[in-house]
Amino acid sequence: MNIGLIVPARENKRHKPIAEIFQTMGAAALMSLPVETSRIRIMQDFSLVLCTVSHDASKIHSDAVRKRLRVKLAKILERERAWPVLEHPKVKGIFNSEEYYFEEVVREAAVNRLPELLRLIRGIGDLSMREITVTGHAAHLELAITMLITKVKSLNLLLPEGTPAPVEAEMAFAETGIPVHITTDYEVLNRTPLWIRFPDDHECFDLLPAKYNGVIIDLGSMQIIDTRSKKIFNIVFEFSDKIGRKIGHSILEGWRSGFLEAAIIAICSNSWNISVSEASTRLGMRLSYKA
Repeated sequence: MNIGLIVPARENKRHKPIAEIFQTMGAAALMSLPVETSRIRIMQDFSLVLCTVSHDASKIHSDAVRKRLRVKLAKILERERAWPVLEHPKVKGIFNSEEYYFEEVVREAAVNRLPELLRLIRGIGDLSMREITVTGHAAHLELAITMLITKVKSLNLLLPEGTPAPVEAEMAFAETGIPVHITTDYEVLNRTPLWIRFPDDHECFDLLPAKYNGVIIDLGSMQIIDTRSKKIFNIVFEFSDKIGRKIGHSILEGWRSGFLEAAIIAICSNSWNISVSEASTRLGMRLSYKA
């Protein structure tokens, strides 16, 4: 499997700016704009195919030239069997690749790798000595019990009024002896330093963060919110150092934080027919959070 990346060349003498080519050689020269092709092997069955164009190729105004460049890129990508195609923000629109949104992908992967995320967060102390609160729909509450019950002192499941309690709660207590409290009382947050909000928890909880004094892991917004220090961090996936070095800083910079990683996780998950969390692990992606 190959993924195509259209990226800008560095601003140097080897790749003259579009404006300079036009001024010195005329419009005809733009029709033969160079495209350098290289391949970065990420894994045995997966590579990135890089198509490098002039750093200011997005400034081409001629429809004919743009079409010629797209045809050239399409032939290269077809030859390299690279699909789908992602365009670096600096040359966005050259190939007219599809718009991709991967927010759901990273959320799903982060949810399933929650214990790993918890180990990264500073300031919450030893979870085995902590009482924590969780909100979310039934499937996520069940997942929280499975993931967290042996890692915490006690677990509070905060439910909206009229919501049935997960049957796993009693089973978890019977098996581990660790209390699982089912409550609809918002005051439970006053005694818990950590609140985990799973995606799509009930809207009745949306006003509570303003009154909460602690750390919120909001997996819906993919943020860690420290209400005490008034700091917000974005939860992202990052390439391993090994893969990051292969790709190179010059290629990685400029993308929206975590976008390229999320794209690759999603594409590989679909191609390999495995879950996004499994794909993220297989790719060696690591969870991180950034201000």
